[in-house]
Amino acid sequence: AKEKELGQGSLFDMLGDTSAVSNAKFNLAGSDEEYPARQIQMFEKEFLGFYVTSHPLATIRDKLPFLMTHKISEIENLENDKVVTICGLVSSVVEKQYKSEPGKYFRILTIEDLTGKIECLAFHNKVLSYGEYLQAEQRIIVSGKVSRRDENQPASIFVDTVKPVDNSNIFTIELKQDLKYEELVSIKDLLCKSSGSDPVMFRIKDLEGDTKVWRLQFSG
Repeated sequence: AKEKELGQGSLFDMLGDTSAVSNAKFNLAGSDEEYPARQIQMFEKEFLGFYVTSHPLATIRDKLPFLMTHKISEIENLENDKVVTICGLVSSVVEKQYKSEPGKYFRILTIEDLTGKIECLAFHNKVLSYGEYLQAEQRIIVSGKVSRRDENQPASIFVDTVKPVDNSNIFTIELKQDLKYEELVSIKDLLCKSSGSDPVMFRIKDLEGDTKVWRLQFSG
């Protein structure tokens, strides 16, 4: 009554007699399951501009050392032309056209890991090969060379190869104590012959019985 005196109404007032509506039962469709962590992160980034619950790389924190050769925070101390592999999230992408070659483009990406950010440059042929991964919010593994315009400029990376984190595998070989030297050489030759982009880990027990993990990268 007070709402009517103040001129306030309800959306149901437009229906007239709502006696039938008041007794109606409604069923909500859909699932009550929680969104996956990655989906929640994307919502947070889209609507808030930053992550609240967790970083997209946090779920693979334990795998990061085996998917890269350097943390982004370490790149600044490396010399030019040093070949590195980083693993991170593409936080921004800018595409520009070559002034001298209309129709050809290159992309400037900002990639971040849990230690910092770095600018990566992908030329036209790399955009054609890896364009689907060179997008914002993609978790990727990038290999390339360190580059600086001059000593006063921060380091960047010229993109050579790109691989999505979600399709990456870590191949693990456990070496037994009774493994013969000839067998070890055969494993090495096989890995060199069948080289690829996935890292290989060796599990080796030391004299105290602890397991040590060694990482090697066999690049094709």
